[in-house]
Amino acid sequence: MTDTDNQILNGCDFTHTNYSYSEPKINKSGGKSVNIQNTAAKSALVITTPLMLTWGVNEFVDDATGRKSYDMSLQFPKDEYKTDETSAFLANLIAFEQNIKTHVKDECKKLLNKSKVTDDVVDALFHPMLRYPKDQQTGEFDMTRPPTLRVKLTYWDQAFDCEIYDMQSHRLFPNENGLMPLDLISKASNAATVIRCGGLWFANGKFGVTWRLVQAVVKPRATLKGKCHIQLSSGEKSRLEQQKDDDDDDVDDEAELAEDSDDDSGGSAAAAVAPIAPPTIVAPVAVKPVAKKKVVRRVKKVTTSSAE
Repeated sequence: MTDTDNQILNGCDFTHTNYSYSEPKINKSGGKSVNIQNTAAKSALVITTPLMLTWGVNEFVDDATGRKSYDMSLQFPKDEYKTDETSAFLANLIAFEQNIKTHVKDECKKLLNKSKVTDDVVDALFHPMLRYPKDQQTGEFDMTRPPTLRVKLTYWDQAFDCEIYDMQSHRLFPNENGLMPLDLISKASNAATVIRCGGLWFANGKFGVTWRLVQAVVKPRATLKGKCHIQLSSGEKSRLEQQKDDDDDDVDDEAELAEDSDDDSGGSAAAAVAPIAPPTIVAPVAVKPVAKKKVVRRVKKVTTSSAE
């Protein structure tokens, strides 16, 4: 067994005897972290995963800083699609989560600054790495359905720190053709991976464990671009080549016809075209306004008769 074999454990059969916990460290922000080490290799815990469905690589952008981060989810299959490998891997991750919670409970004084905690408290503080879908009616996590495992992609200084290969072990990323992990690991693709445990983190009263992508094997998505898929028969090729020659003759004929038309454009042809008379402008007729007749009302004067 080589040193590399010691450093990478098979996720389908690793147990609690294969890893150990370091003493907690305090970071600059006041949070704590605990390394989870490969017991034999004395290095970070690195495991392989079986071939699993992925939902592609997700990109997140921090609105305040513009900082980008990336992750992907490995989907455990339903009962009708599960294999011995995926079932064993899921069982080992469930046992791994339980071992983590037991360690935190036993070391609660160092890790949580509490003299004693119950299992319920530990469960409430634990941020699970296996994520189960929620029941739409109750809003509770449905533990009877297959979960997903979230895996982060290390991205720093505008560069990814991971490798992606095809099924023939040809490296697809890093590359010189500009394709990125977002292009190579597409939605509904299958991938087998090597992932590194980032250890335990403690922040804002919660704790959990992270995984980061080291390598992935994928089947590149089929695309129509970059290759001609039109198959011409020998007869079609001959017709196409002949059409090219005919097109050249047509261009010459059209050029000669245009030159002849230019030579014949003088004399009688020009005289045959009558000039267009300018439009006649009719001066507007002034309309004399009609004077309104003034009506004068006369008041009849009544005189008093002497007979009255």
